Amino acid sequence: MSTNLRVHIAPVGYEFLRVTEPLIRMQADKVYLVTYQADDNAAKFYSQIKKELAQKYKHIKVEEIFVDIWNLDDCIEKFREIILQEKGNHVYINVSTGTKITAIAGMISSMLWNIVTPYYAPVRYPTTKHMDLPTEQVLDSEILPVYDIMKPTKNEMLILSLLNTDGGKMRKSHLIEKLEAEKIIKIRDEHITHLSDAAKHSQLRSILDHMEKTWKFVTVESSGRRSEVSITEQGQTALRIFGSEK
Repeated sequence: MSTNLRVHIAPVGYEFLRVTEPLIRMQADKVYLVTYQADDNAAKFYSQIKKELAQKYKHIKVEEIFVDIWNLDDCIEKFREIILQEKGNHVYINVSTGTKITAIAGMISSMLWNIVTPYYAPVRYPTTKHMDLPTEQVLDSEILPVYDIMKPTKNEMLILSLLNTDGGKMRKSHLIEKLEAEKIIKIRDEHITHLSDAAKHSQLRSILDHMEKTWKFVTVESSGRRSEVSITEQGQTALRIFGSEK
């Protein structure tokens, strides 16, 4: 795959120039046009954008992406897929087009995967002397600042994956066995030759506490001596969004 390409992610709504002008001015090599459906209410603008790029800017490779642009999780998941696929290139995302949800998803994705740069294309409408509607003018895009935000750790993602593979829930003892095989639960003191059951459960608890109380990824239920760990809906969402990272 070619590297150092200027790749844009551009959600499409009811605007034309706000999509095309940044691509031209920022010398895009490739663009992912993101919309809901090929025949939805924004189809006219989507077709116009594709036609403009195909006729005047053939050097810009166009990829068509269809996703529920009103579903935050779906948008983040799709943006993550594109961002990681384009790793090694310069990836930009237009947060001034599409829906409010795609804009929010674009900013969140930029903070979660800091290899993508979000930008906003401001517009102005020059005053006119007559009753004619003013012509929209797109100004130079503004690069937006991003800040790192917390992501699940590899150990937390491993536990989510193990739970999901086992039907969504697992006894603690079984989970400990799996984590021992992965060398997550292990002897950490060179003076100790054997890890007690209490120590194993303590190491598991140190991971599960954060997953349960902070992330709300899992629930832990005890009945007598039997304890089960179950993945929650939020855990399933995290697995969808972060589970395929390399």
